[in-house]
Amino acid sequence: MKSSKIVSFLSSSALILAMGAQAALAVEAYATNDVNVRSGPGTQFSRLDTLFQGEPVNITECQSNWCYVQHEGPDGWVSANYLAAANGAGSGGGSGAGAGSGSGGGGSGSSNADAAAAAILGLIIGGVLAGAGAGSPPAPPPAVGTPPLPYGPDTCVDGFVWRDIYPGDHVCVTPDSRAKAAHENAIAGSRVDPTGPYGPNSCKPGFVWREAYAGDKVCVTGARRSAVAQENAEGPSHRVAP
Repeated sequence: MKSSKIVSFLSSSALILAMGAQAALAVEAYATNDVNVRSGPGTQFSRLDTLFQGEPVNITECQSNWCYVQHEGPDGWVSANYLAAANGAGSGGGSGAGAGSGSGGGGSGSSNADAAAAAILGLIIGGVLAGAGAGSPPAPPPAVGTPPLPYGPDTCVDGFVWRDIYPGDHVCVTPDSRAKAAHENAIAGSRVDPTGPYGPNSCKPGFVWREAYAGDKVCVTGARRSAVAQENAEGPSHRVAP
């Protein structure tokens, strides 16, 4: 395919995107940070998988700043804020715009046309990753150098911290709840009745196992155990993860 035809084809693709149709390109991209793959375009949809930083994907369509990706794992939707176009990303249909396509020698005119095609392709990819949607102007691209979330998908929203009941406990809770958990761990031995039916794991009267995770036998009040169960259920809603 000649460069002029490539330019025409890519320009048509840009128009399709601007009209809000599904992206006409299969864009090669990669994850800029660890990010969730979801069953639909939004955080309210269930998590299917996780993309790891640098993992390659193919983008087939985008909606409202979310893109559908194909990769080695369950395909699904990923926030476009955590995707970047790979160098040399190209169209899923027709021949590429790289040097050496077609027959005959590559003169300066052909090189200029190839460069123009590549520039248009870059604009289209930029529109896809910026989340251009039907009925709304394209969103501005993310600022260059925007830092990723400090703790990836486990980053808590403002006002919440990791509970840290055990190493790796990244349930997001209030600072007060984390302090309670640390105190419970520190005084756990004072609430144990080693002569009880569960031996060294038996709680004194008025206390029950906390059960923050499978095997958590720290003794707490019944009200505290209920609060911990609620924290486990609500924890994902207190994360910044896309």
